[in-house]
Amino acid sequence: MKTKLFLLVLMVTGSITFARAQYVNEKPIRELDADYIRIWSDSGPLLSSKNTVRVDWGQGGRTPQITDNRRRAISFNGMIAVLNMLSKEGFELIEIVRDSKDETEIFYLKRKERLIPYSDSNTGNAVEYDSRTHSR
Repeated sequence: MKTKLFLLVLMVTGSITFARAQYVNEKPIRELDADYIRIWSDSGPLLSSKNTVRVDWGQGGRTPQITDNRRRAISFNGMIAVLNMLSKEGFELIEIVRDSKDETEIFYLKRKERLIPYSDSNTGNAVEYDSRTHSR
């Protein structure tokens, strides 16, 4: 009985750990070298409400899906779940465009502005933008 309980706890812990990691081309999403990305939904398995998502950041070639660390495509309950996840990874929604020929929605996102703490040793006269107060 203790062995079964231990295995159950181990499986749950492992699945929670894997559920947190999102990758594109084996690279964590927050480490993508892009300020703008475009995402859209692939139709999931037949008769399923789950979506897989493709990400384009200008990489060329085949457009990759969001995957876990085992390179398996992650299924989302809807595009809002994807937007929430990408928001936590440092992106914000700019625009949603509906493609008229196949009626898919394409979401354009940009990386949130990162503020650099002010220091007197800065060279140049750059002014940092504070997105919280919408001022400089």
